[in-house]
Amino acid sequence: MIRKGKRLVKTTWSEALRKVVIEMRKFAPEEVFFGTSGKITNEDNFVIQKFARLIVKTNNIDNCCARLCHTPTVAGFKDCLGIGASPGYLSDIEKLDCLLIIGSNPASNHPIAFNRILRMKKKGGKIINVTPIYSETAKLAADISLQIAPGTEVAFLNGLMNKIIEEGEYSKAAAKIEGFQSLIKTVKPYSLARVSQICHLDLGQLHKAIKVITASRSFGVMHGMGLTQHVNGIENVHSLVNLALLLNGKIVTGRGEINVQGGGDMLGNPLPLQFSSAVDINKLERRWSKELPKAKGMNLVEAIALGRAKMVFISAFNPAHSLPDLNRIHKNLRKIFLVQIESYFNLTSKFADIILPSPLLFERQGTITTGERRVRLVRQVIKPAGLAMPEWKIYGQIAKKLGDACLKYKGIKDITKEIKELINDYRKIDVEQLYAGRDQFASKEIKFRKFMPEKFEGADEIRSKKYPYILFTFRSRFSFLTDEMTGKSKTLRKLAAKDNRSFFVNPEDAKKEQLANGAKIKVVSSAGVAKGLVRISQEVPQGFIGAHFHSDKLLINRLFDLQFDEETFIPNFKVAAVNLKKLN
Repeated sequence: MIRKGKRLVKTTWSEALRKVVIEMRKFAPEEVFFGTSGKITNEDNFVIQKFARLIVKTNNIDNCCARLCHTPTVAGFKDCLGIGASPGYLSDIEKLDCLLIIGSNPASNHPIAFNRILRMKKKGGKIINVTPIYSETAKLAADISLQIAPGTEVAFLNGLMNKIIEEGEYSKAAAKIEGFQSLIKTVKPYSLARVSQICHLDLGQLHKAIKVITASRSFGVMHGMGLTQHVNGIENVHSLVNLALLLNGKIVTGRGEINVQGGGDMLGNPLPLQFSSAVDINKLERRWSKELPKAKGMNLVEAIALGRAKMVFISAFNPAHSLPDLNRIHKNLRKIFLVQIESYFNLTSKFADIILPSPLLFERQGTITTGERRVRLVRQVIKPAGLAMPEWKIYGQIAKKLGDACLKYKGIKDITKEIKELINDYRKIDVEQLYAGRDQFASKEIKFRKFMPEKFEGADEIRSKKYPYILFTFRSRFSFLTDEMTGKSKTLRKLAAKDNRSFFVNPEDAKKEQLANGAKIKVVSSAGVAKGLVRISQEVPQGFIGAHFHSDKLLINRLFDLQFDEETFIPNFKVAAVNLKKLN
């Protein structure tokens, strides 16, 4: 489809790609940005960044899911362990006798992993669940449930480590790890009494959790985006890894989209490849025989949220719904020439200048890399609907129209072979075995162990007289991401309808504000306004308001200011100071 005036009109592939090429020639390389995605295959992601670097001559490339969900995870693991992926396996779960789950709700969001957690529990294992709401995981599996104040995770983890060190219950190996003495000094001020006040946790429950942890002989931690999607996300990850190292524990990461790890592994980041440890640069230059762009590129926060890009290509990403500070985002999207490569219409489609239809994952062939860095074959179950094409073919055709044959492949397996040859962590992959349906693992070797102590600098958002409540977001078990697919199911849509347009309010706060279930309210922050219904819930702590982010009816991300960590550029998606007002 091509935008003509205010309308999107159907067109042919030939005309749409001709228009793409015409528009590309209007912009300098540094003005064009390419987004890769965790919803598409490794091969499609690899080709997108190759097109950007070799044909457009830009490093303006970023993976939406890796950046917005787990950049702190990857950066934190690299700092502490020298590996850009989770060092653990899902199978580790069943070998544990104690699992600390923080910032994740696997009962809802990771059901296969949750089955393993239940099997571990059946063997006598203990579950400690730490999250702002009394979640499904807390109800169904937790031996101890701690409803932590959002944004106080560093203080909580430091408190655990301080007590463990005081009692001498840490691993003997921990004392030999670099940074151990610094860790002792950093966590010393975090008494459990102080932590209970900062985190709004019951002191007795904290002592109970410590007792279970120190009694463990096979400890593990699991985390998700409730830990990472903060301005201090990398500090949170450092602290969690510190705890695991202190107890010689296992680390399991609950990732987001199915190929978020692979999307990041496929060089989908703005770092110049000449300075990247991810590739064998000598092999790459021989194979590609082209000069690579040397300047560091824009990430997606810089390109879209800060409005620095003038032309943007995005795949399977809905920034008009999922980025924070949506008033700013929508203003920027109106200025950008936007090429959207997508399977379903979404809110971003209203801003697109060209829409190129792409297949769903089960309409593709190729590989994906899961959160445990398991590389797995994707088989095409059905043919793509209509004339949808995967990215490797779309960008190949654009390259051909630009007179460059560097993206000419006989088939998808040839791209997989190139990935194996050039990306260091994929060197040991056996492509033939992979395409025979046998899973492989990209490198998970821990290079070193290092403590990275962190101080608690305060929550992301502070209450004030003007904004006395803290809003936080959490996920519905009936909706996924911005709901394009799950919203197509009548059953899921019906189950999610009320929750997805509601604000979850503690009974005491509802009483104070004279709010009844179903009342219409307006929630206001310094960034924007959102209107919805009241859902009175004991699962939300007093002084906090919970909400799902899935629905474009609520568009909860309007309430989050654009705040991001200057190292990883992950924005704050979890905590905002707000007020509420009853509507007639």
